[in-house]
Amino acid sequence: MKKIIVILMLFVMATRAWAVDYEVTWGDDSPGLDLRDYDTLLMTGGTAYYLNMGGWSTGVIEDTDPLNIAGGDGGIWDIDVSAYSELTINDGEFFDIVCDDYSTLNLHGGQIFNSLEIEHLTTWVHIFGYGFNNDPFMGSPLTGFWSGGTPFSINLVDDTISTYDQIVFHEIPEPASIILLGLGGLLLRKRKP
Repeated sequence: MKKIIVILMLFVMATRAWAVDYEVTWGDDSPGLDLRDYDTLLMTGGTAYYLNMGGWSTGVIEDTDPLNIAGGDGGIWDIDVSAYSELTINDGEFFDIVCDDYSTLNLHGGQIFNSLEIEHLTTWVHIFGYGFNNDPFMGSPLTGFWSGGTPFSINLVDDTISTYDQIVFHEIPEPASIILLGLGGLLLRKRKP
């Protein structure tokens, strides 16, 4: 039994040994990034024409350089998240995002200029914010506010399945509601003898 555990541990460590850690910061300009086999990404600024993620890779995008649609630079133009990978976006500017094959996309902020598309029933997009337009009709964008109060508008594209049906909304109270809740708690506490 000990041999089996040791062999499994060696296999897991050897698999992780081929992983690459990417870090992209302000001013960095990359033609593209391909993440596979447990690779990781931390992006705090910069530009990438494309980002392809698969093979249990993970990425966090804190921000990007501004997207210049007329000039064709800045931000990230095409993101493809697939094959058990997970991407968390906190801010930045993007043109197209496509998710497929057991992947997860967590959206806390940012701006998607063109579209978001989900191509498989095993893929989920988690959107964190408030004031969602939860009933977009064909051709209308999904709208709402990120938790920091910045408005967003996302064009949802359906290919083989409904992109809207694969979105999980996480309603975060707007800042004014949190302040009112805190004041109400103070008033209740003050009234007790």
